[in-house]
Amino acid sequence: MKTQDTNRKATGASRSFPAAAFLLFALLGVPGLASAQSDPLFPSPGDLFPRPPEIEPAVNFWLKVYTEVDTGNGYLHDARNLAVIYQTVSRSQRAIDRARSGIQEDLRVLGSGRRSGLSERQQEILALFPPGAGNETFHAAAGNIRFQLGQSDRFLGGLERSGAYRDHIRRVIDEKGLPQALGILPHVESSFNPFAVSSASASGMWQFGRATAQRFMRVDHIVDERMDPYIATHAAMSLLEYNYSILGTWPLALTAYNHGAGGMRRAVRETGTTDIETIIAEYRGRLFGFASRNFYAQFLAVLQIENNLERYFGDLDMDPAPRFREVRFDGFVDAQVLADALGLSLDQLRADNQALRPAVWEGNKRIPAGFPVKVRAGDAPPGDLLALVPGELQFAIQTPDVAYVVERGDSLSRIAERFDTSVSRLVALNQLPNRHRIAIGQRLLLPRDYQGAAAGAPPVDGVYNVSRGDTVSRIAGRFGVSEQALLSANGIGNPDRIYPGQDLRIPGLAPEEATGAVAGAAPTPAPESEPESQPQPAQLAGNDAGEIADPILPPAAVLPDDQVLHTPASSGEEQAEAIDPALDVAESNRLLAEELAADPSDYSVAGNSSIEIQASETLGHYAEWLDLRARDIRRLNNMAFRDPVIVGERLRLDFSRVNIAEFERARREFHSGLQREFFGDYRIQGVISHTVRQDENISSLASSRYSTPFWLLRQYNPGLELNRLQIGQEIIFPRLRPVQ
Repeated sequence: MKTQDTNRKATGASRSFPAAAFLLFALLGVPGLASAQSDPLFPSPGDLFPRPPEIEPAVNFWLKVYTEVDTGNGYLHDARNLAVIYQTVSRSQRAIDRARSGIQEDLRVLGSGRRSGLSERQQEILALFPPGAGNETFHAAAGNIRFQLGQSDRFLGGLERSGAYRDHIRRVIDEKGLPQALGILPHVESSFNPFAVSSASASGMWQFGRATAQRFMRVDHIVDERMDPYIATHAAMSLLEYNYSILGTWPLALTAYNHGAGGMRRAVRETGTTDIETIIAEYRGRLFGFASRNFYAQFLAVLQIENNLERYFGDLDMDPAPRFREVRFDGFVDAQVLADALGLSLDQLRADNQALRPAVWEGNKRIPAGFPVKVRAGDAPPGDLLALVPGELQFAIQTPDVAYVVERGDSLSRIAERFDTSVSRLVALNQLPNRHRIAIGQRLLLPRDYQGAAAGAPPVDGVYNVSRGDTVSRIAGRFGVSEQALLSANGIGNPDRIYPGQDLRIPGLAPEEATGAVAGAAPTPAPESEPESQPQPAQLAGNDAGEIADPILPPAAVLPDDQVLHTPASSGEEQAEAIDPALDVAESNRLLAEELAADPSDYSVAGNSSIEIQASETLGHYAEWLDLRARDIRRLNNMAFRDPVIVGERLRLDFSRVNIAEFERARREFHSGLQREFFGDYRIQGVISHTVRQDENISSLASSRYSTPFWLLRQYNPGLELNRLQIGQEIIFPRLRPVQ
């Protein structure tokens, strides 16, 4: 337990990339200098980051977006051919709609075949297209007009903000032996805004989705490390390292950052190539939309700007890199108590510790033990920061949760009204991506003061409401009673198990009632559950009796099962907002596909009703998901009773009782549950390259040496035949760290 400087070196991965990666020139400029021009980033042309002529129009388009038009305006352009920019227009919806209508009318005229007697505007539009473009081209273009908001002012702001993080990013990339050019990615993702949250709920400077982030960071209702730009940088490089290890080229690995590794492997399979320009032009995956098609072109445009900053933006004053003192406590500490001890406002402390979620700053949860609290060096008091928070103000356990399980007929507004809080507070506390969509069975964290009692108020009828910073000894001393008497009067066995908002009966002041918890108060919750033991790796081949996984837990299942309140819906209430997620198969499949974005495994059913067998699956699983008997599947595939299912082989299935969409949903839910459980206990820190030696086998390597389940091993080695290892073969293992 000690204070330390956050600019210390982090542990790097033991995997090396090609020598060319190390010749890749210095990334981002030295923070705080007047100009970043002295520290350019310029990879060898056509080397690691090729710039094919086929995507040159898209690169030039994004150069214009980033440097020529600000966020007050934008371009109306063709969504597929970015060389076609029709008009610069104000960002107002009325102006956009009016200009789009005019362009559509002109395109229809051209689509009618007219080439003479054209207006000046129609002639200009005609000149944007290749000579000899046919009528169908113009008809299609009329329905393909897109508006792109300008970004030049936002890009400039990102350049200035980037100064605070450039040194750290460069150091992390160097430790991992990756190309330094990867450090410009936050320009594309967030304009180096560490507080950014997208409409799709991707968060932080590196814009991680929740499920992908949980492989590398802690993401729950107490700590969300996506919002810490320093921790998230390590995670982003681990994700890119993973993408490269399974896709083999940086254009594909970068595009996978947006589209997912599984999506890019599917694109490679369906197009039969790893050439990014061919995939962009020909791949028509359902989720491979405008953003995914353009991600690599945006990266190349930013790369060009970073190497010509003076040309595009002149001299720059970049933000200096802040210096922090970092302190970790052995116990759980209330945020307000820590802020008071440091002589800081709660807002100051919060600004530099965005990874701590609203539950901490509102007093619902304490700062977790061991969490690296950052304090700006100039704001921190001198001396040992640990000594400022005495042991009596550090708790042995976390403040337990109070949660509510959503029932049929509920809506977020009704729940907020029922527990005397606001919808906005529930949304923030539970990190809900959509305030209009909650699911039956979902667990929602409630504010500690849901009973409406004022924290710290004097006793009313002998009942005291616990406030931030209170301890049993302080409360007992305040009212002249012994600690044991106070604990006994409230049925509390552990003095650490009190929390802000809790009502405590004060002996001698309370009405004569039976000893126990306050009437009407929430029951004393249990402490947070300890992490479960690591799931054991699956077998290479399964049989009919494979266990069926537990049902997938709802989104709020990261909350410990401490205290759950059930309240029946009022009669006569309006139509509920809560939905049953099992009823919307297409939406569930879409959400599960997003959740498994970092998983390159193919969980889809082929046109011939066959699937690729994945690790951890058995005939018992397939029979359950298909509402069949395992012997029916054996008969369909001419399998003897003792024939195992082999990972990587294909199996034909019968969809007479369950349709393909339902089967795929059940299958994805199973794997999503496995992965969610595992990454609740482990985090990926990097990769390890292992060369197979004589007498080694995959089971002992995975389970004993690297503690890696087979499904995760296959994700890092998609083409690996688990039953056919060869001496000298290279296998990539994730470097795992148990969650504390």
